Amino acid sequence: MDFLISLIQSYGYAIVFAGTLLEGETVVALAGFAAHQGYLQLEIIIPIAICGAVIGDQVFFYLGRYKGKGMIAKHPEWQPRIEKIHTWMERHQNLLIFGSRFLYGFRAITPIILGTSKVSGVRFLILNVLGAIVWAFLFVSVGYFFGDTLSLFLGNIKKFEGVLVLVIIAGGAVVQILSWRRARRKPTPV
Repeated sequence: MDFLISLIQSYGYAIVFAGTLLEGETVVALAGFAAHQGYLQLEIIIPIAICGAVIGDQVFFYLGRYKGKGMIAKHPEWQPRIEKIHTWMERHQNLLIFGSRFLYGFRAITPIILGTSKVSGVRFLILNVLGAIVWAFLFVSVGYFFGDTLSLFLGNIKKFEGVLVLVIIAGGAVVQILSWRRARRKPTPV
């Protein structure tokens, strides 16, 4: 048990960072739960989640800026959908940039598409950071306060909570990786 708790405390923050580089809602919420249980610190999770989310989206944005047109050319079936996103972006550009991380399943593709557009890197960075702040606080809080509710229902889970937190964090990481891989392999419907 002490080994599992030590593992969570040693690598929990790295898992949060890695999970937020892609679509990390589950990982961040589970980290909030781990903070509620006392294994991670809330004041550390939130900045790590913000940094990981911003870095991930910035990488995807610049991937779109420098390689996006080639990627799109390889997938002509994406073109009608991309054109719709560009049209919507012309009307609601700031909202799309700010809220793109809340579009589950589209977090990686939206910055790539935005990178192929005329959106300035500075505008994207500012709105990306603001969106990441709101996103991190929201999902960490959900996990933290859900932990409070879970504790009420389960009562004294002290002897199992180290294993439970490790299983939940590992399961969340696996779900995120599988979701990301499936999204990369599956062609976008038109």
